[in-house]
Amino acid sequence: MRKYIRSRLLPVSLLCAAVLPWSAQADISGLVLNNNGLAGVEGAMVRVQNDLTSPVAITAADGSFTLPVNPAASVVITASVVYDANAAENFPIEQQTAVNGDTGVLFLLQPLPADNPAYQPPQPEFSCQVCHDEQVTQWQQSNHAEAATNVWVRDLFSGDGTPGGGAGFVFTETHDPGETGFCATCHTPLADVFDPGNVMLNEVTQPGALAGVQCLACHQIDEVNENVSALAHLGNSSYRFPDEAPTELFVWGPLPDAGFAIMNAMHAPIFTESRFCASCHEYNNPFTGAPGQNTYTEWTNSPFAVPGPDFAGCQDCHMPEADAPGPISNIGGQPIRPAEQRHNHEFVGTTPQMLADNLDLTLTAVAVDDELVVTASVTNMAGHNFPTGVSIRNALLHVSAESNGTPLVQTAGPTIFEFADDDVPGTQPGDLGGQPGKGFARVLQGQINDQGPVVSPVLFIDAQSVLLDTRIPSGATDVSEIRFDLSSVPQNSEVEVNAELRWRRAWRALAVTKNWTTSAHDDGPVEILAANQQLTLIAGTGLLLGPVAVPALGSWAVLVLFVLMLLVGALRHSIIIK
Repeated sequence: MRKYIRSRLLPVSLLCAAVLPWSAQADISGLVLNNNGLAGVEGAMVRVQNDLTSPVAITAADGSFTLPVNPAASVVITASVVYDANAAENFPIEQQTAVNGDTGVLFLLQPLPADNPAYQPPQPEFSCQVCHDEQVTQWQQSNHAEAATNVWVRDLFSGDGTPGGGAGFVFTETHDPGETGFCATCHTPLADVFDPGNVMLNEVTQPGALAGVQCLACHQIDEVNENVSALAHLGNSSYRFPDEAPTELFVWGPLPDAGFAIMNAMHAPIFTESRFCASCHEYNNPFTGAPGQNTYTEWTNSPFAVPGPDFAGCQDCHMPEADAPGPISNIGGQPIRPAEQRHNHEFVGTTPQMLADNLDLTLTAVAVDDELVVTASVTNMAGHNFPTGVSIRNALLHVSAESNGTPLVQTAGPTIFEFADDDVPGTQPGDLGGQPGKGFARVLQGQINDQGPVVSPVLFIDAQSVLLDTRIPSGATDVSEIRFDLSSVPQNSEVEVNAELRWRRAWRALAVTKNWTTSAHDDGPVEILAANQQLTLIAGTGLLLGPVAVPALGSWAVLVLFVLMLLVGALRHSIIIK
């Protein structure tokens, strides 16, 4: 028999409600008490469940409350206390049924038990999907679901993720025995949390832990503090596993009214805050302080972190609200919640559509004397730097110009960094180092296992400092001016200008060495063309024809075009379009 008994008392006032004149009834009142000693619980919030317009009553020191609502029929009301990891006691949300005029509604809040030292978190398919099929089905499509079995991570850690994974850098082969690299901390958090920082990723066998960043990996986190430079439960976040069976039915979440008979839900507002994501998406090397991921800090420095109508947190983009109202559980009789309380659990990250929606590439070109001056501007509209995340992510802006199939020679302006190439001798397709354009990345440098020469790029665990950081902050525009030689281009010849913005999941040398040809998650591309622009000009006229083909022209149109070209050439005026 389950020891954890929850209050489901029928208010005495319900017996009187039928005999009292309806017009004389008003408000709903009662008490919220601690079931351990029956003392009043001060500061609890009482409201009508699933009613966003309902007022909220806050309990007094003796636990009393008066909820100023007059429902036409019976309603479910809930009592919740905001979870505080530092509080002496915390309580799951409770619910009761009441009608208009009830005066004796009683909530008995059961204090949260101590933790279960022998707890082994189960797989979501066994513990969560029965009631939350929609959310688990979405999660199964996410990168989070494969965090523990991510073949790229295994290739980098132990060399056994893919057939070619043992080539190049392998952490276990280049570091001291027993070193973990802290990979399991975020990739298998429900194994590592019981021995923080000491779990070898390739030795994890528990089914619940091999489910990666599963439901309980988030919903049993009880706090994410301000120490965001620490890595997850090594100083930034903490877990609770209450010692009552079944432990997996104790969960934390953002809703203040998620009372349900078989669940023990804690109201944790941190789930609505971007800082919650910092648990794994913000950390530094614990030995050198070199940055690992700083996506949360990038967001705090973004325009989206400013309170106001344009505010948007991590969850707003990566866990967008549902398209329509619906329940949050597939168990019958659940309240139909508004769309803003139902969020997608696919945790959409870098996809072609996400890149297209959050990046803007503009291209202009003008002839100045014997040079073609090309300006390419990249605007980052995402809520963090571009690119962000782990240090192997990078992006390339490649600008080219040609006339009659012959590339024009670059005379000035930036070139793409060397990290755009593979390690194969010679120039291979995809090697863009030294080409006109720019590379966007944070390149870390350090000694492998603290030995030998300083090399770059390295993973965060070997990083000692930042070699360069050319990423574009949120809301910022990076402008590159590149010049090409026009002196050998005949008058009235077409000059074609092209700009491509490419996002790469990994350094090209690493991907080629490991033979990564598709992404680790969904067989998607290793490289995504995020944006591209083309322009066509007529040499010697300054006339810009634009990115589309010029249609056939009649005799009068040809004459008008000829006169226009003469005027434009005389005035040295360039028509520039995006």
